[in-house]
Order: sequence, then structure tokens, then C-alpha cells
Amino acid sequence: MAFGGFKSLGAVALTYQIVLRPEPFVQPVPMAVDEGFRRRLEFNRLNAPVAVSEQAISEFLIAPVLQEMWHAYSDSLMIWSHVAFGEDLPLKGFPDYFFSKRSPLGRVLDQPYVLFVEAKSDDFDAGWAQCLAAMLAAQQMNKQPDQVIYGSASSGEVWFFGKLVGKTLFQDPRSFTLTRLDELFSALNYVFQQAKLEALAVTTVQG
Repeated sequence: MAFGGFKSLGAVALTYQIVLRPEPFVQPVPMAVDEGFRRRLEFNRLNAPVAVSEQAISEFLIAPVLQEMWHAYSDSLMIWSHVAFGEDLPLKGFPDYFFSKRSPLGRVLDQPYVLFVEAKSDDFDAGWAQCLAAMLAAQQMNKQPDQVIYGSASSGEVWFFGKLVGKTLFQDPRSFTLTRLDELFSALNYVFQQAKLEALAVTTVQG
């Protein structure tokens, strides 16, 4: 279900007075990509019928990448898939995937920090609209309007990254792709490192 039915990034920005700022903020952090995973993902790319549905792209391309990344951060972050998200309309919906702080209570939703939205039919404007709406919802849920929230719009093959800081959305203009998997994982590694720092900072304050 879409967040408020927003169809364009500009519509969300105008509604909530968000400044859109292109800026290459991602500082890739190299990490080793498991060779077995690399082969499985390439098999999916070449053999799975990803063109038949949006769900297939999510299942065969996006989810495996995020699950692989999660292994390195599962001590501090929890992965969620297609879970109801947000407190008040129109900032309510179902982001494709997001990562929250791992709760000491177990598999219980805690503060979200990173959101991933599929750019369906390669429509990145609509994808970013939904991603920004979800990031704004995360700000509301966390009750920390100045907290940095990270997001990504992805077609499965191509990934873009952004971060919401207060009322400004920084969008890294660089694209990262499955065909250059090491670069994509380095970019994701940076984003997950930042999200982990946010989670640890909140834990320290609460403790």
C-alpha cells in the first residue's frame, strides 16, 4: 500500500516542505562479498523470471542483497519485510524492507533507521516519493525530528541512496548496480555502519 498515494518526489517535498539536495554523501566502505552469495545472485539475475512481476524483483534481487548485508549487522539491527509502518495518514504504508534497532525484547519493532523501496517499473521519481514518505514516517515514529534516516530506491539492478536530516533530503546522485557488486556492497556497508551508530547512540542515551 502506497504512502498517501504520493506519485512524485516533488509532491512529497511540497507537502512537507522538504529541501531536496543532490550531494554525493555515501563514503563507500569496502567489504568482502562471499563468493557463494555472488554466484547465487548472478544465477538469479540470469535465470529467475524477474521481469514478470514487482514481487519477483523484490524476492530474487533486492531481498537477497539485504539479507546478506544483514548478517554483518544483525547484532544491532533487525530486518523487516512488508510490515505496516507509520503512525498517522498519509504517512502510513508498507515499505518493502526496513531495518530497525534490534530490540532487547526480541523480534519486536524498535526505532527504524534505514528504509528500502522498490522503484517499480524503473520509476525512480515515484520510488523516491514513497521512500521519502517512509523516511518522514520514521522520523515521526522515532520522535526525534533531527535524527538521520537513511533510504534507498532500487529497481533491483540499480540502487540510489539518500539521507533525511531534519527537513533536508540529501540524494547521492551516483548509482550503484548489481553488475558492480563490490561497489554496491561498499555503499551499503557505509549506510549500515551509519545506521548502527544511530542505534548504539540511542541505546547509550537510554541506558
